[in-house]
Amino acid sequence: MKLTRLKTSERGTFGKIQLPSGAVLSTLELPWLNNQRQISCIPASIYQCNIVNSPKFGRVYQVKDVPNRSHILIHAGNWTKDTQGCILVGMSNNDTQLFESRKALNLLMNELNGQSFKLEVIEAYE
Repeated sequence: MKLTRLKTSERGTFGKIQLPSGAVLSTLELPWLNNQRQISCIPASIYQCNIVNSPKFGRVYQVKDVPNRSHILIHAGNWTKDTQGCILVGMSNNDTQLFESRKALNLLMNELNGQSFKLEVIEAYE
């Protein structure tokens, strides 16, 4: 799967992720701050994603082998305050937030059905 980052500012890094079915979800990450833990998005690269049981978020995907980082998850959330470096998913977004995040996460989880996948994070800023 591919996550394409489209816009970044102090409000966050917005993008889209296309599921195998062709459905497109909006994404929100923190701004790029040199991959600093808990305050930056992760570097653009290709990552392995596996299902985990998070004490806080339940059954979600973890983005593995991020340099100098751990516990990077794909989970529900609407604002950058809802993440400490993870990838949030929503059905749509505006310039500050995601909408229908739980619906988007349920769509992703149901479609992937616990199967591991590779996530390619690319930057295509406007």
